[in-house]
Amino acid sequence: MPTTSLLVNYGLNFSISNFKIVRLEDLLDSEMVNSITQNHKVNSYILIFITDNNGKHSVDYTDYEYTKGTILAIRKNNIHHFYNNNKVKGYFLIFKDEFLNSYLNQIEVSKTIQMFNELLVSPKTQSIEDEFEEVIFLLKQIEKEFTERSDEYSLKIIRSLLHILITLIHRIKSRGYNKVQLSNYLKEFIKFQGLLETHYSKSKKVNYYANLLGFSTKKLNTIVQYIADKPVKPFIDDLVIVKAKSFLLHTNLSVKEVAFKLGFKDPTNLYKYFRKHTKYTPEAFRKKYKV
Repeated sequence: MPTTSLLVNYGLNFSISNFKIVRLEDLLDSEMVNSITQNHKVNSYILIFITDNNGKHSVDYTDYEYTKGTILAIRKNNIHHFYNNNKVKGYFLIFKDEFLNSYLNQIEVSKTIQMFNELLVSPKTQSIEDEFEEVIFLLKQIEKEFTERSDEYSLKIIRSLLHILITLIHRIKSRGYNKVQLSNYLKEFIKFQGLLETHYSKSKKVNYYANLLGFSTKKLNTIVQYIADKPVKPFIDDLVIVKAKSFLLHTNLSVKEVAFKLGFKDPTNLYKYFRKHTKYTPEAFRKKYKV
């Protein structure tokens, strides 16, 4: 199916509160199950918490196995889909930037974005039992405020609880990976990534983005290498390939039109670029993976 925004399906009045929490088993037992088990994207952030059963969830064409204690963080505009599993139990939490921006300072918002950044850390976090008990306690408090009390104070309380929850997830993640959280480069990296998301069709050259940021190419390479554990050029290529896959699988654009969308003046250059990074031609990739 074409990539569509399913915000309207994910929750009544979501556009008003910019936040929604629902039981995972209810979501997968609802009338929207046929839509959410196909590739789609939302313009918000999603957290999925598994409390019972095993299964898998797809994020940007990669399947992540889950079991009790798994936490999945899905960044806005990621392509993802559920697998139909009527035995899985857990929580599905979705919120927009605006829900946090009105409450947290810029540094805290940056840390939140970092947790959802699949190019930096895996979308999957596996917690141990004691940690997950703390997570579940916070989720139950959030759910109670959202579904039972729901008064003029509820959204403020939920913001505070969500901030604690995200901080706790950062603590859990830090067991295996904490240098990004402590880095002075994080703010500069997020600015670079934002520019890349906006200008990738204009340029795929390192010096273009270094100039936009007022950095030397050496400094930009240092920042990206430290945060993403790879040089700038491979990082740019990774993002362009994700965009190319999205156009191929979720639009009816011809390969020539996709090439122009990505900023390739000659479609043959897209063929070479795509094959180099995926081992597929654009047509072969589309034929194999398009639903």
